[in-house]
Amino acid sequence: MSLDDPEPNEFLDEIRLAAGGSWIVRWLTGYLVVSHEDVVALLRDRRLNQAAGKVPALIRGEVDPISTLPADDLLIAEGEKHTRLRRLVGPAFSTRSIDSLRPGMRDYLEPLIESTVTEVADGGRARLDVVELMSAYPVATICQLLGVGEDMWDDFSRWAESHFLVLKSSEEGDAERDRRIAADAAELEAFCIELIEQRRAALRDDLLSALILENQDGDRLSTDELVSLIRSMIAAGIDTTRNQIGSLMALVVDDPTLWARLRSDRSLVPTVVEESLRLLNPIRIAMRMVGEPIEHRGLRFAAGDLLALNLSSAGRDPDVFDSPDRLDPTRVNARSHVAFSNGVHHCLGAALARAELQEMLAVMLD
Repeated sequence: MSLDDPEPNEFLDEIRLAAGGSWIVRWLTGYLVVSHEDVVALLRDRRLNQAAGKVPALIRGEVDPISTLPADDLLIAEGEKHTRLRRLVGPAFSTRSIDSLRPGMRDYLEPLIESTVTEVADGGRARLDVVELMSAYPVATICQLLGVGEDMWDDFSRWAESHFLVLKSSEEGDAERDRRIAADAAELEAFCIELIEQRRAALRDDLLSALILENQDGDRLSTDELVSLIRSMIAAGIDTTRNQIGSLMALVVDDPTLWARLRSDRSLVPTVVEESLRLLNPIRIAMRMVGEPIEHRGLRFAAGDLLALNLSSAGRDPDVFDSPDRLDPTRVNARSHVAFSNGVHHCLGAALARAELQEMLAVMLD
């Protein structure tokens, strides 16, 4: 399969054709798993380890490369280290904690949407600049969580983009890209350390202060761990969410009847958000490396084998979702998608992303 970036339907059609009805197909340096049942099972298998940050090197033929992500990044932590970090950080990202942020999201969204709407002559209709909304809203939300002012928005956006350059497949020898990544990483780390020191000296009512205060049986997050969490929040909380806003809006406006239906029945908003995540999830594939020999459905995988777990095809598996390519605002199992992964590496910010998308759509409907 090509490494180019195809349209979603082309991407999924190519997978179906290659798989030929099977749940697995050879792909790149390993295997691509396409069925919902098997993607979920392997995401939950603790003998598989995160391969994020290693894929470009593996494609180049390197054996057991070191991840390009920082060693303390929550995304690649495994075992007891991962369990401990999730235990300490989890309360701050619970659904209850995130729901308390919804009024602030709406307070920001309402003037933002008004500021991006321009009147046009066609029957008094208004035009909304969705791209501007996509760019600004997730950055502002993360800054609000950390108690950071608007003057840092551009920097946060740049750092998020730079972080994702680390994960992308690319050729060796891109010196300009490598310089940017290194410079941005150093700048971000210095900013985070200064911010943490400021909060420790004067706590506020924000997420960073809550993380600093979090104490379970005498265990607290270190400065390095707090830096890693801020870095992960900037990366995962900005780039994926703004991409998903675009996907959500593209799906909603594609059905001329859906907007009116949503305006008359706001209870459908959460399901429509879940359907957007199922149909056009921001991360198509989760990469895993086999940590110890395993057997799954009669196939044996050796330590070091690379498995690409296709979250996109799992979300459109006809064995799980009726009419899988259709957005159904009343679908009862819409949340069965795996856009936020599954198992121990289930996305820590899932509740935050859901709240952001739901509030954005609700305010736009208003």
